[in-house]
Amino acid sequence: MATTTVKDKSTLQSNIKQAATNMQAYSLFLGGLNVRSEVLAQFTPLKTGYARIFLVKMPVFMQKQFPNKTKTFKHLVEYGFVGVDGIQNLTMDFEQVTGGYAARQFDVATVAKDETNEITVKMYEFSGSPTREYIDMWMTGVSDPMTGIAHYHGAMDLDKAPVKLNQANHTMEAIYVQTDASGRHDAVEYACMIANMMPKQSKKDHFNYEAGTHSLVQTDVPFTAVKYESRQINDIAEALVKRFALRRNFLSFQSGYIDTTEQKTPPEKKLVTDVRYMPRPSLVW
Repeated sequence: MATTTVKDKSTLQSNIKQAATNMQAYSLFLGGLNVRSEVLAQFTPLKTGYARIFLVKMPVFMQKQFPNKTKTFKHLVEYGFVGVDGIQNLTMDFEQVTGGYAARQFDVATVAKDETNEITVKMYEFSGSPTREYIDMWMTGVSDPMTGIAHYHGAMDLDKAPVKLNQANHTMEAIYVQTDASGRHDAVEYACMIANMMPKQSKKDHFNYEAGTHSLVQTDVPFTAVKYESRQINDIAEALVKRFALRRNFLSFQSGYIDTTEQKTPPEKKLVTDVRYMPRPSLVW
């Protein structure tokens, strides 16, 4: 009798990295440990710590009034973040049904919840305080600290294409991705979209003073957040990782110097400090 192969439906892991297809053919730890090559090929432990964050929508009024500072802030977050915190687990709420003389109970599932409501991006501050400056202007444009009025720092009063007060015009959106250790676009382990991002504080307490203390400043920027996951978001995450691919091999490092030797006999070499931005836009280092 012929057997029919039943395919699984799509899941939140669709379009990104999948588990090995032959895991059911091998015992894992039951009765011993088998680490022959064909077994190891099916059971690669998940290793995290290879994160990327892409800011795909910046606050409209900040782009309008501070276009260069917006590009700088975007660059600092995407290329200089050192941590992301706040991704929460999916949980299920339950209600209890009670009955019988002994009041026995059992649980009934009610609502599944993703309680991600705040994402904290950790990064270093640099001289000139570009992060604090941008966050300050963002927050005070939405609510002036003296008057409480939203004024978008003049973006509402522009003669050409004024920016109206709207939640969409002062929030940010990002795609957060984790790959496996290869960092490749075809090795995305997890992806999500973070929407409705608005900074919750502008850090200034590092300017307090204590004699003999000269610390580097790491600033944690908390944002409001709503998290989304889907197959289509997985596709976008893969496309972003591919477009902004990492240089993975140290042999690809560029010194920034160029050889300006003129062909002479005997050849003579001269290195000059004509430093250029060597990596292509699609290759990050």
